[in-house]
Amino acid sequence: MNIAVYSDKFSGTLSATEVLEIIKNVFDENSIEASYFPVTDGGENSSLIFKEHGFKVNKNLSVLDLGGNEVNVELININEDIFFESSQLVGINNTDTDTKELNTGCLSDILELCDVIGLGGSRTNDGGFGLLSKMGINFYNNKKLIENLNPNNFDQITHVELTDSFKKLNKKILIDTSIPLLGNTSALKVFGPQKGLNDEEIKEITFQIERVSNLISKNFEIKPDATKPGTGAAGGLGYALSEVLGCDLVSGAEYFFQNSGLELKINTFDISILCEGKFDSSSVKGKVIGHILEKNNAKSYFLGGIYDHIDRELFTNIFDCGEKGLENPKKELVSATNKLVNEITI
Repeated sequence: MNIAVYSDKFSGTLSATEVLEIIKNVFDENSIEASYFPVTDGGENSSLIFKEHGFKVNKNLSVLDLGGNEVNVELININEDIFFESSQLVGINNTDTDTKELNTGCLSDILELCDVIGLGGSRTNDGGFGLLSKMGINFYNNKKLIENLNPNNFDQITHVELTDSFKKLNKKILIDTSIPLLGNTSALKVFGPQKGLNDEEIKEITFQIERVSNLISKNFEIKPDATKPGTGAAGGLGYALSEVLGCDLVSGAEYFFQNSGLELKINTFDISILCEGKFDSSSVKGKVIGHILEKNNAKSYFLGGIYDHIDRELFTNIFDCGEKGLENPKKELVSATNKLVNEITI
C-alpha cells in the first residue's frame, strides 16, 4: 500500500514541516510507511517549502514591511525564475495594526528584482492601491496628493492620474484563490472577517474600492476589471498586478506542482492524505489541497485542523482536530492521526 501525505501550513499554529513530522511519528509507531510532501500555492511560508524541495536562495535582502519594520526576506531561484513571497512583507503575521490603516506600497521596491510573485496570506485589504501609488499612479484629494494611501482615506480620493513613470510589468503572479476583488462573492466578503473587518467595514471598503477602481479605469483604453477571477488574491493585489500593471495571473498550486515535479507523482499512490489548517469553500477555489484533490484518482483522506465545507463526500473520510486543535494543535493532530491509522490499517 503506497501512501502519500501532503501538507500545507496550518495558519497560525503549525508549519507544513511540523505537521508532517507529527504524522510521521505516529505512522512510525504503527509501522506505516509513507512519502511526505510539504506543499504550497505561493502564499505564506512558500519560500520555506520551495527550499525544502531543493530550490536555492538567490538573494537575501533587508527591507521595510507594511508596518515599517525592517525584515529579512529571500528571493528563491526556481528553475531560473526568481521567486518572491509577498507575505514576507504584507503577511498576516507582520503586524497587528488595523488592516484599514495598512497598504501594499512596500512591495514596490522589490518587484523589479523578481520574475514571479506569490500572493496569499496577506494582512491588507487595499485593492493593491498602495502598490499602485508607488508605481506611477497618483491618487488626489482635489489637487492634494494623498501620500499614505489606505482604506481609511479612500473616501478622500477625488481623481486618479498616471505619471510618466508608470509602466506595465511582465511578471507571473501566483494566486491561491479564484475569488474576484468585487462582485457577489468578493474577496472582501470572504476574507475580510479573517483580517478583522466587520460587516459595515466590508461594505464601506467595497464601495470605495469599486468607486476608486472606476476612477483608475478612466486612465486606460482597456478598462481594468475587478470582477475577474483571481483579482481578489491578497486583498486585491491580484487586481492591481494583473488588471492595472499587466502581469499574468497563474495558479500557485499548478506552478508549485509543475516545478517541484510532484505533478507526475499524484496518481502513483494508493492513498493520499491531505492536510490543511482549515478546509472550506475557498480550498476548492485555487488552494493547493484542492488542486491535489482534483487531480487525485486514489482514496483521499482529510487530516487537518477544521473541516468546514458543506460537501463531506469530497474525501473518503475526514479526520479533523476541531476547535480543540486551535488550543493544542500538536496533541489534537496526534489524536486525529491515530483515528486515521485505525481506519487505514483495518
